[in-house]
Amino acid sequence: MNSQNAPIHVVPHWLMRCFGAESVTCHLVGDDLQVVTKCDEKYLVLAASLANEASLQEGVFFARLELQTNIGRKSIPGLRKKDAQALFWWMREHWLRQVAPEVVIAADEIRTLLTQGYPRQSRLKAARALAQQALSRFVRVPDPEWCADVQGVPFKWVAAVAGWQDDDLEKLRQSYVARQLQRYAGYFDAVESLPLTECQRQACVVDEDNNLVLAGAGTGKTSVMVGRAGYLIKSAQAQASEILMLAFANKAAAEMQERIDHRLGKCGITASTFHKLGKEIIANVEGQQPSLSPLAEDDKALALQVSQWFEEHLKAPVYQQLAIKYFQHHLYPAVNPFDFESEGEYFDYILANDIRTLKGEVVKSLGECLLANYLFRQGIEYQYEPAYEHRTASSLYRQYQPDFYLPEHGIYIEYFGIDREGNTAPYVDHEKYHQGMDWKRQLHTEKGTRLIELYHYELQEGVLFDTLDAQLAELNVEYQPLPPEAVLATLREFGAISSFAILLADLLKRYRANCYEQKQVEAVIADAKNPEQVDAALNLLRPILNDYQALLDREGQIDFDDMIGKAIQYVRQGRFRSPWRYILVDEFQDISEARARLVRYLRDAVKDCSLFCVGDDWQAIYRFTGSDLSFTTAFREKFGATKVTALDLTFRFNSGISDVATGFVLQNPVQIQKQLNTQEKVKHPTVSLLRADNRPQQSPEEPGRLEKVISRIADIAEPGSSVYLLGRYGFNLPDRKELQWLAARYPSITLACHTVHASKGKEADYVIVLGLETGKFGFPSGKTTHPLLEALLPPLEDYPHAEERRLLYVAMTRARCRVYLIADMAVASGFVVELLMGDYEIDLNEFSTSLSQQLLNLLKCMKCKTGTMVPRQGPFGRFFGCNKFPLCSHKERGCERCESQMRRAGRFKICINPDCSSWVPVCPQCGAEMVRRKGRYGQFWGCKNYRNEGECCKHTENEIIFDENLLIPESP
Repeated sequence: MNSQNAPIHVVPHWLMRCFGAESVTCHLVGDDLQVVTKCDEKYLVLAASLANEASLQEGVFFARLELQTNIGRKSIPGLRKKDAQALFWWMREHWLRQVAPEVVIAADEIRTLLTQGYPRQSRLKAARALAQQALSRFVRVPDPEWCADVQGVPFKWVAAVAGWQDDDLEKLRQSYVARQLQRYAGYFDAVESLPLTECQRQACVVDEDNNLVLAGAGTGKTSVMVGRAGYLIKSAQAQASEILMLAFANKAAAEMQERIDHRLGKCGITASTFHKLGKEIIANVEGQQPSLSPLAEDDKALALQVSQWFEEHLKAPVYQQLAIKYFQHHLYPAVNPFDFESEGEYFDYILANDIRTLKGEVVKSLGECLLANYLFRQGIEYQYEPAYEHRTASSLYRQYQPDFYLPEHGIYIEYFGIDREGNTAPYVDHEKYHQGMDWKRQLHTEKGTRLIELYHYELQEGVLFDTLDAQLAELNVEYQPLPPEAVLATLREFGAISSFAILLADLLKRYRANCYEQKQVEAVIADAKNPEQVDAALNLLRPILNDYQALLDREGQIDFDDMIGKAIQYVRQGRFRSPWRYILVDEFQDISEARARLVRYLRDAVKDCSLFCVGDDWQAIYRFTGSDLSFTTAFREKFGATKVTALDLTFRFNSGISDVATGFVLQNPVQIQKQLNTQEKVKHPTVSLLRADNRPQQSPEEPGRLEKVISRIADIAEPGSSVYLLGRYGFNLPDRKELQWLAARYPSITLACHTVHASKGKEADYVIVLGLETGKFGFPSGKTTHPLLEALLPPLEDYPHAEERRLLYVAMTRARCRVYLIADMAVASGFVVELLMGDYEIDLNEFSTSLSQQLLNLLKCMKCKTGTMVPRQGPFGRFFGCNKFPLCSHKERGCERCESQMRRAGRFKICINPDCSSWVPVCPQCGAEMVRRKGRYGQFWGCKNYRNEGECCKHTENEIIFDENLLIPESP
């Protein structure tokens, strides 16, 4: 044996050769150790064999090598012991000599990766992959005696890295952060007016591939953005030209730039909006600054232009038919009334979508709307819910009004809401409904009037109109379908064409803002709640999209959406070479899918680019503009390896406001759970509720609700304190004249009005929240987005009023000292009721509250279950009716003594006015009120629906005992 690089020839003991043992030759082939047998078989010895002492097996007289090779296990038997040992040592020594340079190189590369800065996941992954690949060459760290001139340190280092677990990696990161925090402590102390907090400093230093900083309200997100940018330059990790800072609005970008210049000096970092960034990318690729279309900044001009295009297309027969089909079948989202839990919920759907026939009539169901549209399209004159030609009204029942009447043919149509098994919707009394159906059939038979019966299940099965055709044919009714021009003329008369043109303009803006790729459009249609409706609308929109694009091309102009869409295209295609290794995004919770795509492409275009996003999912309030909260709540899934840092200390509001606002927003389980601490701790509630009637005050001298709160603030606030009046909508706020009057009356404080959306990013000492009512323009807003626009927006969250809940959180967290909520409990917002009834520390005693206001939130419509009973004035005086009228016609009498609303307690109606508390029993037969009457045998109780003749209720009772305990209402 020798130790040179020359091939080694090994011959087994002569005795073992007699039993078939063969001689072998070992030599180096490149980086591999090859064995060639006497029979010219060749194989490569794997490193695992040479790192394993068990590969050398010694018997009593002879030894053998058991080797793992590229063609399986191989044995070199029958060797003298000293020959076997020498061969094994030779193999291992030459293997080590060959592999050592590779290990040294791998160790150097790993060290370089781990000393570039923060141990990012991508670098650690690459380092561990290098280590594991190198380790596969030597399997275990060699002992020193294996080869005297091979250093073991690189082997140990590579083996250690290959074996790192998550805990080891986290310790590595923590060690790096600790060193940087200590080294740059002076910088973090001075970069802002106040030293950065520990969490703020960590957010600046941590430099994962993707970084999400959850910055709660008032936690100093701007300080982190500025501190992060300055730290990158200070630590020589980046030059100013390699840092991109993005904001959404011009004002936010300008404020960020001002802060950078003030704190970091003119360092060369530029804060940009997304639109400005897109415009610069386009200019870089195209060689000139693009021109902006005037339509991009004038929504009214765009809407007018879209209307003109729409009218022009309506002249084409094919487009005309598409439009009429859309208006007839797809104008409203299709729903099944059986899917609603209450009649009120179904009415909410009707009201929210403003469901009307092609003639502009308000109807009570989608099925009736479609029937009316079909009759109209076929040229059949109809009346909706007319009075039946024969009198049926009595003291117990109102006049019968069939669903439809065809006056030219003397035919009535009833659309019955049952399925094939006769079931009704969950909120409909099954027995009463079927009794009503039988009564109507019997009435038509008795009176000899012709009735067509149609059913809800026929609409669900798609045979409703075929069934109607067949029954009308049996009654010899002939159709005279209206020509398209006549249908369109009627649609124009009732404003349907102009309304849809406005919607088309909104759809055009929303569609372009999404910067769709074809696959995404197909997904939008497939994922929509009403895919047929969306597809039909997009068929009408596409020609107008083409018109708009042709106009831009003809004028050589772009719009704001092009600034994002074209930038995405140029970055993705590699036509723009990004110089930015660090991308910082402010208010990230407001990111849209298109903007997120642009950010992702910019990140992926540069090796080792780091993404740093600051935002707060609790303050995501711009879904209506396309903002997609999931990019924050599912950040890691969207962007990859991520380090999340939460800023846990707010400098703005106290613990009383924080506890209420935090508990309120976290009712939505989608919101990211995080702890928000406050500098100021209080032991008393700092959110106060004023409950008072929203009707005008009885005398000019009596202060209104708002003035009561402002007066209270003026009494307790430091002079010069700021007060924000916040409304869900602008009309919730006092007008300029009233604000000026209030400001003059209370000069010690400063008043300002904002919508809640406009208040984002601002703060005041005190906040008063107005408009906390239920309804379409309440808070939460009952106003719904058009279903076609809804389909083009990010998916709606499952949790009810999720974004409205965050909006109230934003409103409350504008305040430093105290929040005031004003509500009339007769029409109080569900949010107010939740704060009142839930486990929240709300101050209810700062203002006096009448007993009626303490009870009003409990008074809901008995019929539809979700409506609120509101005061109304009729020809016969004051009464209380459901706010969902005319869909819900339920009415209640007020107290005959004081006209206040009555509440139900068992079989009694009790006045909610504590100074009155009169009561009235309710008839157990028909539900009407009972009254005292005088008969021949004395006084008794009789039903108000009693009449001397005709159908009536004749229920009487001699004595009704009222339980005085019912005067004490259940605690709200």
